[in-house]
Amino acid sequence: MNLASKIVLIVIIGGVFSTSCRKNTCKEVIPEMTYSDFYQNLTPDHSDSGSFFLLHKFNDCDGDIGMESTSTIFDENGEVQTTNLKIDLYYTLDGQWIMHIFDSGDGLNSKIPVLSTGGDDPILDGEIQNRIDIYSINIPTPYVTDTIMFKSRILDNAGHYSNIAESPAFIINY
Repeated sequence: MNLASKIVLIVIIGGVFSTSCRKNTCKEVIPEMTYSDFYQNLTPDHSDSGSFFLLHKFNDCDGDIGMESTSTIFDENGEVQTTNLKIDLYYTLDGQWIMHIFDSGDGLNSKIPVLSTGGDDPILDGEIQNRIDIYSINIPTPYVTDTIMFKSRILDNAGHYSNIAESPAFIINY
């Protein structure tokens, strides 16, 4: 083995050891969220064909995501929030995106339960899956559309909202 090969080998071994022993760190206290997927639940008997799943990936450096069933969070605007996963549904009307206003207060919003890394590292990352029954959403009749999209964000326990994760447009057959 020549000298150049030995140096390259030593650098590679050193790199492996220095990165494998390093603890994950990140300094950002604001959670991050990205759109991952949206797909229809296709059960073999088509009994649940109106159900869709919206998936997001998230990362939170200080690991403070999650709510008990009866808890609330004061957001960065000082407003009391009863949910920590905010999902807005948009539909098209005359070529413009319109946010759907739900009859119920929470709409597609929900609570992410208290999460834990189970170790000393507070960094949380994972995937959130939401079941959505598209056909039960009452978009006003004159505006029934087949094109929808979602904008979502997470609220952590310190009141920080994540970035907005925007899905692409989807065509749904009503």
